[in-house]
Amino acid sequence: MTTRLVALLLLCLITGSAMAQQAKAPQAKVTSLMSKDLPEAPGKEALMIMVEYPPGSSDPIHRHNAHAIVYVWRAPL
Repeated sequence: MTTRLVALLLLCLITGSAMAQQAKAPQAKVTSLMSKDLPEAPGKEALMIMVEYPPGSSDPIHRHNAHAIVYVWRAPL
């Protein structure tokens, strides 16, 4: 019984700590640079954005239901 209680307490502490760290992580800054309609594809547009990630930030795994060309300008090693 005591072992289960200690394990449950540790699990709660670890989970709470991980959630607090995620909440404190700096957020990415998204800036729209250009939007242009594509005359060859009616109803479609090209959108150019810049995403700046401050140190310590991250993005969860996600999908885009569109074509994307990604260029990494600079990144610390």
